[in-house]
Amino acid sequence: MAMSNPNDPRLMPDLSKEEKDLFYNSMFRITDGLPSHELQLIRNESIECEAALQKEIEILEAAIKAQDEMKISPDQPETKNENETETETPGTAPAAAPAPAPPAFSISPIPIIPPEYDSTNSTANKYLPTAERIVASELSPLDRYFAVSALLGRMREPLDTPPPPHSGLARIRLNAIAVLEKKKNKNQVSALQTRKIHSVDKYNKMLRLKELNELYTHKPGDNAAMLALVKRISNHRTATVFRRPVNPLEAPGYTDRILFPIDLALIKKMVVCGAIGTFEDLYQHIGLICHNCVKFNGRDSDYSMLTREFENYVDDSFIDFMQKQKDKAAAAAVAGIQQAT
Repeated sequence: MAMSNPNDPRLMPDLSKEEKDLFYNSMFRITDGLPSHELQLIRNESIECEAALQKEIEILEAAIKAQDEMKISPDQPETKNENETETETPGTAPAAAPAPAPPAFSISPIPIIPPEYDSTNSTANKYLPTAERIVASELSPLDRYFAVSALLGRMREPLDTPPPPHSGLARIRLNAIAVLEKKKNKNQVSALQTRKIHSVDKYNKMLRLKELNELYTHKPGDNAAMLALVKRISNHRTATVFRRPVNPLEAPGYTDRILFPIDLALIKKMVVCGAIGTFEDLYQHIGLICHNCVKFNGRDSDYSMLTREFENYVDDSFIDFMQKQKDKAAAAAVAGIQQAT
């Protein structure tokens, strides 16, 4: 999937170079294992989304410029030529003052939500044609293109991306930051900074899991360990909505948008029958569950917030479980050597 240069200073200016590199590497990690058709859709949407963003920015800039040009400051009355004199025709009322110019655009009280992206329609959902519709819309192009939005919706702190317009998520994040910043530890390091350091460390551990733990990519002798990990993840409170298939009657349009439905019960069956043979395969299939959920519900939804919490727990579980498997294998190897001698 083609991506912009991560070293471009215009991209994500609030992130350090280390965090930008982490963002891009993590983005590639969460797309690893997605079906090829889904990856192609993400690529197509990315191209369309970038063009739509540029066009809508141009429309907004033109509207702001037009609005500024039409404004007349009340403190600066219109100047007149010194040689001109006002003359009034006897018996006539003075001419009424000209009506103020209307603003270049106004905010519509009814949000306009565009239809979903249609990859088969060359004219669908390119961009909103007027500044009024852009300002009123609850969705930016990043959120009208669902596969792209799913990737952004899976990123967690400190790599959170800006939420959509009119988003409740922005307020939630600000409130959470305000609460955390009030708490200081003994070293006067805020709880927020400590949490950020922990999050960066976790992202790096997941990126390096393949190279640091060979058990992650090797097929085990039996599937007992993988089934134990699936059970551990399935028992977590955030896994409730992912344990069974989505009912299309409860989620109209799900089968149209989600071409590769999957759930934890299906993953367990795939482990039992050998269709999932390594921990890496297992992690990628769980990632597809998260991708589907955020893609269908939107990155600003309650389900998306639940998905981020679930995926955070999945990362913790994999890091902890794989380390225990590595320690167990090392202890067994030592015991084997001692027994041989």
